[in-house]
Amino acid sequence: MPTTTSTALSADADTQTATTIAYDDARARLPAEPVWCVAFAGPDRDLEVVEAVLREKAPGAVLLGCHTAGEFTEQGLAHNAVALMLVSSDELLVGGATARGARADPSAVSKGLSEGWSELAAKAASRGYGASTSVMLVDGLAGSGDRVVKEYQAATRVFQQIVGGAAGDEGRFKSTGVLGNGGATDDGAGVAQIFSKHTWGAGAGHGLSPSSKRMTVTKAHGSTLQEIDGRPAFEAYQAHAQAKGITLTDENRGSYLIGNEIGVFFLDSLHHARAPVGVGPDGSLNLVADIAEGASICILDGAPDSMVEACRQAAAEAKTSLRGKPAAGVLVFDCVCRGMILGKDFSREIEAVRQVFPGVPVLGFLTYGEIARFGGRLDGWHNTTSVVAAIPA
Repeated sequence: MPTTTSTALSADADTQTATTIAYDDARARLPAEPVWCVAFAGPDRDLEVVEAVLREKAPGAVLLGCHTAGEFTEQGLAHNAVALMLVSSDELLVGGATARGARADPSAVSKGLSEGWSELAAKAASRGYGASTSVMLVDGLAGSGDRVVKEYQAATRVFQQIVGGAAGDEGRFKSTGVLGNGGATDDGAGVAQIFSKHTWGAGAGHGLSPSSKRMTVTKAHGSTLQEIDGRPAFEAYQAHAQAKGITLTDENRGSYLIGNEIGVFFLDSLHHARAPVGVGPDGSLNLVADIAEGASICILDGAPDSMVEACRQAAAEAKTSLRGKPAAGVLVFDCVCRGMILGKDFSREIEAVRQVFPGVPVLGFLTYGEIARFGGRLDGWHNTTSVVAAIPA
């Protein structure tokens, strides 16, 4: 049986009812029981309730999911809903894990996620499944996502693809839960390890550009950016906002930070981005991933047309890397800042993906960070980016 996917979304106020409605809707269009269930839900949803419904409905399926800053299917974007993708196939081998303690010990999280990998890989090899893709979801506020991805890959297979994102909570920056096959946690990560005959398609793009002068990180420790150009890092944002006639307050600074992320240069090229999700009492910025002292940076902004085109190009890159295979389903991990900039026009990004993959089910969420470690993209952790993963049929 070839790989088939189906998506559904419910905004019912009761989480158990919403998950049940979404599951039954998606299952009705699936030819067989799912081997993998992906669930994206708003931060007001109890992931343990989502898990309980899916365990009852699909006891043999591997589970993966998280809280979001917005969840969507090919039908459109919602907030605080429950969105699902169900995957049925006898041509995939799927395993999964949950690991806890991302803030205190990201190395232990990477080790926990990779446990059982060798056994699963050996089983896959015996079936002739040589391609592997890990879909990873991490706590969006732990600040350790980059390390988790790098150390997980080192513990598994250096040349495998890893895609995914950091859980969100609608810009509240309080708690971002993750659901893996080992249960739910608000301080950890979950992964689905998928082996197949054919390589998944993957693509990434951002379409953003500098909206400030180039500056230098003069003091940083891990994911804490302490000084920019010798001054408390938050002052750079205050000056950036003031130039736009905006005064940053406790109420608006969180949304301003996430809507104007930090671009990091490599030589003269904008290489990747980092998302600030909090301000320390000393004026430091808390990021969702590490940044190096001495890095050349700027503050980013984006024109909607450029962002939509970057999403379309990411989808096209994913289609090309399928090497002629049709797509059974598409997963999209899209930065929350893109949703904030596009606002009511975010549907243009969904439509851009659908234009590349017409008639294919799509599931995605607005993230606090994106994972795209494939091909020549060895940095792995991104912000302000749209990551598109195509599941081969």
